[in-house]
Amino acid sequence: MPVAPVDDHELAELFDELPEMVIVLDGDARVRHANRTLLQAMGYRLEDVVGTSMFDYIHPDDLDYNANAWENRQAHPGEVGLVVQGRGRDADGSWRAVAFVARGLSSEGDGEPRMTGLLVSMRELAGRAALDDSPARLRSLIDRTTDLVLLLDADGLLRYANRRLTTGYGHDHDRLVGHPWSTILHPDDRTAAAQGRRDLVAGGDRESARERLRLEDPTGSVSVIEWHGTNHLADPLIRGVIVNGRDVTHLVEMEQQLHRQNERLAYAARHDPLTGLLNRQAFVDAVERAIAEHRTDDGRAEVVVLFCDLDGFTAVNDRGGHEIGDRVLAAVGARLASALAGEDLVARYGGDEFTVLLAGSPDDEQVRAVIDRLRERIAEPIGLDDTTIRLGASIGAARAPFAVADVDALLRDADRDMYVRKRSRR
Repeated sequence: MPVAPVDDHELAELFDELPEMVIVLDGDARVRHANRTLLQAMGYRLEDVVGTSMFDYIHPDDLDYNANAWENRQAHPGEVGLVVQGRGRDADGSWRAVAFVARGLSSEGDGEPRMTGLLVSMRELAGRAALDDSPARLRSLIDRTTDLVLLLDADGLLRYANRRLTTGYGHDHDRLVGHPWSTILHPDDRTAAAQGRRDLVAGGDRESARERLRLEDPTGSVSVIEWHGTNHLADPLIRGVIVNGRDVTHLVEMEQQLHRQNERLAYAARHDPLTGLLNRQAFVDAVERAIAEHRTDDGRAEVVVLFCDLDGFTAVNDRGGHEIGDRVLAAVGARLASALAGEDLVARYGGDEFTVLLAGSPDDEQVRAVIDRLRERIAEPIGLDDTTIRLGASIGAARAPFAVADVDALLRDADRDMYVRKRSRR
């Protein structure tokens, strides 16, 4: 026996028995039916609401959001939307906080489903839930956060700023609204801020970016703020770019201190503390790089190093002590550095021994000229307090590929040549 379909009158009676508030709308958002639960709760008569627009009963602040939900249901007929919260107007003019979910009613037309109406089920929110979601409470929460919260339009004009901008940084909110948000930034950061905002807008819905920019208060004091912007221009409730800012001034100072400390440690690891010249390991590393850069197909490299030993330094150290000796070594190191070309490297190899890496591939005559210049500078008198100290220097040279092209062999060859020259002058 066939079963007769339920007619509209029977559907209405079924809806009236439901404990939830139910309303049925046509394709133009006009009320077709409201169940007894809704009418009794909100104080309306059915004949008063049938044919009226759903949007007549929605709080003005919630209209954009509900219109967007309506458009989403039109785009997806037959689907159930997300739960939405809003405020509906009772017959006495008061507002009721409700949560509602809607399903688009559809029919086939030309092979494509289209929405013919909307079935909406509502439930009243408890007093605390309504309070928790109230705009006044949410704004109060935002005002009391320690972060900056800004709302910008697509052109970067400030539409809203929470109280932190005033209490923390002294800016007058009312004077800033409608003006470019970059006016609160350090002038040197405004171009970067404008480009970042353009990129956010061009990136589309929910595009986000993070950047550190300096905020300048009316007194000229500067704070480093880490800004996190998100594009919400497509959201009907927001229609702007939300920018959250967190003050990282102290963090930046710590990062800078750590960076300087790391630089000092890196410098100390590669330099002699007495003379400020490269130390032995740093010099060896530099020679290894030079060999690798100049190595030929046969495994040799055209690299020249000098090995310098001070003549007469032991006597200076014995007579004046280590303090005088250290001052002499520092003076010699400065003279060696000043006597060399800009790309040449000099190091304190240890004790009173210094090494030099000559840039390029100087010929023998050029190497002899460098050695003579270094010996002349070292031979110049060194005045310390009321004492004049005179030193000499024995300087040997080694050139790859005449020595095996590795650092140890090259330095040994230069050291050997230095001792040959030292003995020849005795």
